[in-house]
Amino acid sequence: MDKDFKLRLKSHCKEIVIQKIKSAEEAMNSAQNSANAETRSTAGDKHDTARAMAHLEKEKMGEQLSQNLQLLRVMEELKESELTSVGPGSLVVTNVGLYYLSVSLGQVKFENQVVFVLSAQSPIGRLFVGKTKEEEITFNGRKFIIKEVL
Repeated sequence: MDKDFKLRLKSHCKEIVIQKIKSAEEAMNSAQNSANAETRSTAGDKHDTARAMAHLEKEKMGEQLSQNLQLLRVMEELKESELTSVGPGSLVVTNVGLYYLSVSLGQVKFENQVVFVLSAQSPIGRLFVGKTKEEEITFNGRKFIIKEVL
């Protein structure tokens, strides 16, 4: 692993978040179009129910959009400085796998590697924060040895 891998991974994760933003925007527009189409209906109660459902869907997508925009802001604020201990923006290479502390995206496949992309505030993220190479943590009964911090 090297710094270039980490930079490419960060870019890939930002792209995932941007795609989520686009999907939420499209779903909001679709719900709005659906609600607008229902206003032309003359079906009474059915019309009101469909409009209410479309409105709820739009609100739900609005919330997702807001959350994803926040994730993108967090990603953009991550510093690319030399880190000797684990913190936000760290790529942690362990005996168990790769962990990128940024935003909660879960398991991401990148360049034939599986990387767990998680927040520094997540339960395992909090255990990693402040640790250095050769230190270990135990999470859910499993021992993680830190081989490298990038």
